[in-house]
Amino acid sequence: MQPSTTSFRIDPTPRRADGEYMAHARISTNGADGSETDVFISGDLAGFDRRDEAVAFARNWAQEWLHVRFG
Repeated sequence: MQPSTTSFRIDPTPRRADGEYMAHARISTNGADGSETDVFISGDLAGFDRRDEAVAFARNWAQEWLHVRFG
């Protein structure tokens, strides 16, 4: 049985570097013991002038990543 993509959490918080917001995503879920477990942590995906654009890009990227792997 494959996990539902709704059982994953996406943290799209960008980092600030060289005057831009670097989009990246951390995808996590709960482990068998209830603790938070990282599933995937992307590298830098793209740079943006605006924080909200970096967040939206990272969230969309992570949703697509989950869709490809878990349907």
